[in-house]
Amino acid sequence: MSRALIGLLCALVSASCMPVLDGEEYNLAGQEVRLSLLHTADIHSRLVPYDFAPLKTDTDLGLIPEAGPFGGATRIAAIIKRERAKADRMIHLDSGDCFQGAPIFNTNLGEVEFRFLSDVRLDAAVIGNHEFDAGAPNFVQKARDFATFPLLAANYAWDVPADSSNNGAAQVSSPYTMRVIKGLRVAIIGMANLSSLNSLVEGGNSLQATPLEQNEVARAYVDLLRPVSDLILITSHLGLVEDQQILLGYEAFYEYERARPFIEREKNPWKILEWSGEEGNPKSVVRVQIPGVSGIDAIFGGHLHVVLNPPQQVTDPSGRKVLLVHSGAFAKYVGRVDLVVKVPEEPQLDGAELVTHDFRVFPLDSLWCDDAMRSYYTSRFWDAGQFSSLPQVRAAIEACRNQEDRRTTGLLQEYILGMDFNLQLTSIFSYAPQDVARRNNSTGGDSPLGNVAADSMRKRRRVEAEMAITNSLGIRDNLYAGVITQESMFNVFPFENTINIMYLSGVEMQEMFDFVAERSAERGCVSQAQISGARFTMDCAQVQLNELRIPCDPDDGGAEKWCPKEGREGHAPYQCLEDINGSRCWAHPAIDIEVNGKPLDSNGTYRIAVNDYIAKGGSGFRVLKRNTTRIETGISLRDSLIGYMQGFCTCDDINNPDIPDEQKVSSTGEYCGSLVNGRRVIDEQLKGFCRQAAAFKTMLTEGTFGTCACRDLLDKPLNDTLAKSCDTSNRAVTEKVKELQATCGAVGPYTGRCSCRDALAGTNPICGTITPQLRSFCENPTSRAIANANEDGRIGRRVK
Repeated sequence: MSRALIGLLCALVSASCMPVLDGEEYNLAGQEVRLSLLHTADIHSRLVPYDFAPLKTDTDLGLIPEAGPFGGATRIAAIIKRERAKADRMIHLDSGDCFQGAPIFNTNLGEVEFRFLSDVRLDAAVIGNHEFDAGAPNFVQKARDFATFPLLAANYAWDVPADSSNNGAAQVSSPYTMRVIKGLRVAIIGMANLSSLNSLVEGGNSLQATPLEQNEVARAYVDLLRPVSDLILITSHLGLVEDQQILLGYEAFYEYERARPFIEREKNPWKILEWSGEEGNPKSVVRVQIPGVSGIDAIFGGHLHVVLNPPQQVTDPSGRKVLLVHSGAFAKYVGRVDLVVKVPEEPQLDGAELVTHDFRVFPLDSLWCDDAMRSYYTSRFWDAGQFSSLPQVRAAIEACRNQEDRRTTGLLQEYILGMDFNLQLTSIFSYAPQDVARRNNSTGGDSPLGNVAADSMRKRRRVEAEMAITNSLGIRDNLYAGVITQESMFNVFPFENTINIMYLSGVEMQEMFDFVAERSAERGCVSQAQISGARFTMDCAQVQLNELRIPCDPDDGGAEKWCPKEGREGHAPYQCLEDINGSRCWAHPAIDIEVNGKPLDSNGTYRIAVNDYIAKGGSGFRVLKRNTTRIETGISLRDSLIGYMQGFCTCDDINNPDIPDEQKVSSTGEYCGSLVNGRRVIDEQLKGFCRQAAAFKTMLTEGTFGTCACRDLLDKPLNDTLAKSCDTSNRAVTEKVKELQATCGAVGPYTGRCSCRDALAGTNPICGTITPQLRSFCENPTSRAIANANEDGRIGRRVK
C-alpha cells in the first residue's frame, strides 16, 4: 500500500459525514430487543424458477429434488414480505452478485435485478464483481436509474470525477449506510470483492477504482461508526476466508516503505514476520501479520455460494464473538437471522451486546410455502417420481404457486416475454440421458462438460485449432438429465464470451500449463482449466515444493548441487532460478505435456483456441495477455457448443444393428462411442436408454389394446373402466388391466421434470408448459442428438 493510498484512506475516513438520525424517539437503554435480518446473496439473475439437480448439501438444507423448478423472484418477494410482516425490527441485506448467470440478464443487463431488489425494499447491498460484467458504465447507469437502495463498497477508492470519461461510480455507491429501526442504531459497511477483479490490481483498470486493504478499511470505519451505533454489520462479497481474516488477521507481503506507517503506529500495529532483502531497506519486502478488527457484530457474506448452517462464531482480537453468516446462492434460499440485542444502560464504546441468535434458511422450491409438506417428504423414503405424483403434493404446489408475489409477477412479465422472444429459450437441440457434469468426479482433472466444451472450440469451423483451453469457472452449470434447451446453454455459458485464436510458442505453452497446475494446486489440485487436443499432468506436489523456495547458487553448482535429489522420479528436473532475494530451486509443475499426441516442442508454434476472457488475462492468464497474436472470431462459446452437440449421434444411429459399435458415427462424422483403451465403445447405459426410447416410440405408433390405440390412452388412468371400454372379451378385468399396463405402460424418456408419458398426457402439473418442440421430441425421441460426454484422463494430477 503506497503512502498516497494510505493518505487517501485516512482522508476518506476523516472526511466522511456523520448521518442525521431522524425518526420517532425511543429509549432502549438497558433493554433486550429483537432484531431480525433477512439475507440474500449471489442471486445471479435467477429471477425465473429454473431446473437443476440438487446436491446432498441442498437436500440437507430442505430443497426437495422432486419439487422443482427452484428459485425465482416471486418466491423471494413473498418470503421477504411474509417475514417483514412477522418481525418487529427487520433489515434485509444482500451480499452482491445479483447480476449475471441467467438469460434474463443477457437481455436487460441488470435493470430488472435492481428494480426487483428495490421493489422488495432492500436495505443495503454490497457491490459484487459480476455487477461489472457489462462494464462499469452499465453498472452506474443501472444503479442510478433503478436502484433505490444503498450500494456499498468501503474498500474501493473511486477515481475523482474530473472529466467526462469518468464512469461516475463514486456517485452511486457509498462506504456505509445507517439504519435506525425503532431506536436501534445499526451501521452497515460494505466490503466489495477484490480476488475476482484482476483489473483492480493491474494498471489501467476500467473500473477507475483503487483497492484498499480490507482490514484497515474495516478498522477505520468501525472506529468512525462505533460511537453512533448500537450494532455494526458488514455485508461482504470478499469470500469466506477473507471474511474470517477481517476478524482473525492474516499474513501479507509489502514493501517495507509502504508498510512502515502501519508497522510503527501505536495501536494495532502490523508485525514483521520475515525480511526478504536487507533489513531496514525501504525497498525490501517484508512478510507482515495484519491484525484482525475488533468491534464488528456480524458479517453477512457471499461470493463462494455456500450456506453456513449454523453460522460460524469467530472470536475477534478483543474476545468478542462475531457472527459469520452465508446464505447460499442462485436464489435457492433466503436466510433469516434473529438476534436478541442487549442495549447498555449508558453509552459504551463496545455498543450493544448480542445475547442470542437463531438462524434458518427458507428453501425456494415449488413447496416453499408449505413446511408441513416438507416435513412429510423428509419423514420417509420415496421412490423416484412417487412423491410428486401424489394428489396432495400437486395440490400443495398449486397452493404455493397462488401465494407467490403477484406484484413481482407483474414486474417480471415484460422482461420474460422479451427474453423468450429474443432468445427462444425453449428451443430443444439435444437430449441428455444423464447429467453432464461441469466438475470432475474422480481424478481432479478434466470433466465431461469441460471436455465437450473445449472440443467444440477446437473443432469449430473457421477455428480448427491444434488445441483449445477454457477456464473451468467460465462453465457455470451442469447439463441436467432431460431435454437440452437454449435456456440450459445460457445457464452453462451465461457470459457472452467468444472464441479467440492465438499463436503460442512452445515456451509460452509450457508457461500456460505451469500456470494451470499452480492455480489448480491452490484449489485442492482440481483443474482450473479444461482442454482439448492436448494431455498433461498437474504436478501439484511440485507446486508445494516450489513454494518452499529452497535456496541455490547458480554460480556454485546450481540445481545439481543445491536442490533435493531424493524422490524426484516422475517430477521435472530442478532449475536454479533467480528469486526475490537470491536464487531458488524450481521445477515445472506441468509435466508429460502432449499436443496432438506428440510431446510439446519448446521450439514449435501452436495455433490454439481460447475464450476472450482468459485471452485478455482473465483468471490470471498473464501469459496469454502478453501475447500479441490474438484474433477475435466473434463465435460465442455458447453457439459453438450448441452447434457441436447438434452433430452428436442419435438413438437411431446407436440402435442401428447393421453397423458395429466402433464404426457408428453421426451424420456429421462424430463417433458414437468414446475412446477407451484405443477402441470406440458405446456405454451400456446409453445403449439401454436408446432401446427404451425406441420401445416407447414403437408403443406410441404401433401399440394397441383391444380396440384402443396406446397413443390415445395416455391421458387416461390405467384402470378397470378403461380396460372394459377397450376390450370386450371375457377375460377377467384384472388381467385386462395387467395386459393394458404391459402393452401401453412405457413411461418414455425423462424430460427434465417428468416422463414423456406424463408430458404427452398433460395431466401432471410438475411437467410445466408442454411446448410443441417438447411434444415432438416425446413422440419421436430417437431422432434427437444425444449429449454424451465423459472424462477421458486428458488432465492428470500428481499430489505426492
